[in-house]
Amino acid sequence: MITTSLDADLHRFYAMEPATLSDPYPLYARLRERGAYRFGERVLVPDYASAREVLTAATTRQGLAVRSSRFRAAFGELSPADQERITEIFAFYEKRPSGVDGARHNRLRKLAVRAFTVRVVNAMEDRIQAVIDELLAGLGGRTQIEFIEEFAYHLPLIVICDMLDVPTDRRDDLRRWSADLGTFVGSTWSDPGNVRATHSSVFSLREHLRAVFQSRREQETTPLLRALLDAQGEDPGDGEPFTEDELVAMITQFVFAGHETTTNLMGNSVIALLRDRRDQWELLRERPQVIPVAVDELLRFAGPTQYIDKIAAEDCVIGGVEVRQWDTVSVMLASANRDAEVYTDPETLDVTRREKPHLSFGLGAHHCLGSSLARMEMALVLRTLTTRYPGARLADDTVEYHRNHMLRGPRRLDVVLGA
Repeated sequence: MITTSLDADLHRFYAMEPATLSDPYPLYARLRERGAYRFGERVLVPDYASAREVLTAATTRQGLAVRSSRFRAAFGELSPADQERITEIFAFYEKRPSGVDGARHNRLRKLAVRAFTVRVVNAMEDRIQAVIDELLAGLGGRTQIEFIEEFAYHLPLIVICDMLDVPTDRRDDLRRWSADLGTFVGSTWSDPGNVRATHSSVFSLREHLRAVFQSRREQETTPLLRALLDAQGEDPGDGEPFTEDELVAMITQFVFAGHETTTNLMGNSVIALLRDRRDQWELLRERPQVIPVAVDELLRFAGPTQYIDKIAAEDCVIGGVEVRQWDTVSVMLASANRDAEVYTDPETLDVTRREKPHLSFGLGAHHCLGSSLARMEMALVLRTLTTRYPGARLADDTVEYHRNHMLRGPRRLDVVLGA
């Protein structure tokens, strides 16, 4: 039931109305004025201090989504066949490092972190630049492109596939399967079409990756994939060996998170720099040494992940709101990143800003594993684009965003590169 104007605005947000998705920040500002707020089956946490507290608290946790209030609300609206499908989706999701907590999470993260050590990521710099160069060369000198379709989605997907020795000849399939996962996590779980498309894509991706890994077991492969394959069957000390299902689920997370969020970050950043704050684009052209700092400011100002869901492990109080065990607690990262209690003039993009760390990669035990890789990819893209296409601009200032309330990014983005 909608009882306040704030409830009405939140309803529009979760109903994915285009006008709200294109600019959710006024809504976030109103939420911060209220503080923690119960909306339907969720408790929303919009301010920086409370968000940090929830992200690191023992009273909230990842995983066990099938017990969450959000899951239960959706489950009751589905047919028995679709209830079985969504249960299978989450059974697979909860084999990923981001889907569990405690000892099991520590065990999986210890393996997953092998993918993103400083040494591994630094060794990728030349390859990332080579992929950028190849993609731009493939444009054939055209001065206008559809940035997402012709560049942004390819780069991070090729890079993560290279790291995992996954063939890139089916990257359109990988993108489609990942896009369905992205649509699912940030839309309506009670939509039967959404559930069925996601179920099909999850298990198509799983079977594709399983076949790839089987073919790599007895042959030479990348150091990362070899380390993960060799870890299968290892007992890290808790009596639970690393299984093939966990390997495939972990790699599924890498493939999805390794490109979906970075693609959206690139799109959001290009909009912010070319349309909203052209002076900041010019500053990066003149002072490329600022680019590493600019990447974190773009993550704060235009980060793709609007919120992440946690689950209350017990009854507790968050920001004065009583929270029941298994309530869904939505940590509004994009809102917390514009908290005036933390940032000076937070609604302004300042690529030289050096203030408190943003929360776009989360915090605590579930801090994003791929954060260093995403930063490197974004920095190399900015350096290359500002150098080669100083006069770049958007072909149209009106941008249509994905219908997704968790992951924000443009559906398409026509960019005039210029000479």
